[in-house]
Formats: sequence, C-alpha cells, structure tokens
Amino acid sequence: MTPEDYCQQKAAQSGSSFYYSFLFLPPPRRQAITALYAFCREVDDVVDETSDPALAHTTLAWWRKEVAQMLAGQPNHPVTQALMPHLKTFNIQGEHLLAVIDGMEMDLTQTRYLDFIALERYCWHVASVVGIMSASIFGYSDPRTLQYAEKLGLAFQLTNIIRDVGEDARRGRIYLPISELQAHQVPAS
Repeated sequence: MTPEDYCQQKAAQSGSSFYYSFLFLPPPRRQAITALYAFCREVDDVVDETSDPALAHTTLAWWRKEVAQMLAGQPNHPVTQALMPHLKTFNIQGEHLLAVIDGMEMDLTQTRYLDFIALERYCWHVASVVGIMSASIFGYSDPRTLQYAEKLGLAFQLTNIIRDVGEDARRGRIYLPISELQAHQVPAS
C-alpha cells in the first residue's frame, strides 16, 4: 500500500462528508487535502481511541517528532510521507501541524473551558488552523480568505460541540463555557 493509498483509506473510513468533496479537486490538491485530513484523523484518533492518557500523551509526542522528521525530509509514517511533497507547494506550515497536536493534547488535559475566550483558543487549535491549511491547499488570491477560513473552522467546531454535547459529557468533557452555563443556571455535571 502506498502512502497515498493509506491516506485515501484513512479519509474514506472516517465517514465524513468532507472526504467526498475532495474527489472533485484536481489531483495534486486532492492528494494534499487527503493527506492533511488523514493527519488530522490520526492525531484525533489518538485522543478518541486511546483509553490510557499516558499512552495518548506518548503517542502525541511521537507525532510531534514525526512532524519534525517530515520537515527534515525524513518522514516515517505513511501520512507524513504522503503530506511531505505538498508542504512547500501549498505552504503548509509545520507550526500549524503542531498546533493541531496541541489541540489534541488539550483534550487530554482539559475537560472544561471557563469562558468563550478559552473555548475559542481550543477551537483555533483543532479546527481554525485546519481551515487555514485547507485554504492554502484549495488556493486563494485574497489574503482575507485566511480570516474567513479561521472563522469557518471556529463555526464548524462550535457546531460539532453542540451536536456532540451528550456524547462529550459521557466522556467527561464539557466544551460549553462554564461562564455561559452559570449565567443560565445550567449545572456542569
């Protein structure tokens, strides 16, 4: 299986409607966005599918090293092997990839957000930065596009939070800001 096939399979298995929209992109953009999506799935799965927080932290630390290896031109994982050729072409920044990992670590260490500012910071790491990288892959000419991509990422993540309130609460995570819950006398338990 090639690295590109691995990413394709990882993206298709997610069941996300995003995957199907990738099919309409020209091949180089499709390969880049599929590899980026596979990267995001890999690091998100570390948090969602690993029951031992210490193991999840160790795995995310490994991913940090893998991003560094990729930036040095020596990736080991199929996802980073597939993503590496697109870094320069589409201006995918290593710091943005690491920001996604930072967001996954937030899920391991923080289960509540005091206010919207704190929640917005989390959303930037797990969604807005992905929007910024995606905009670079899709191509844009107006620099304001990155601002829109950032805001769209926030909107998507807030929508996910609302959609998954019950599931997240069962996992011990409450993303709705505590200040908002208190203001409306909703217990955070």
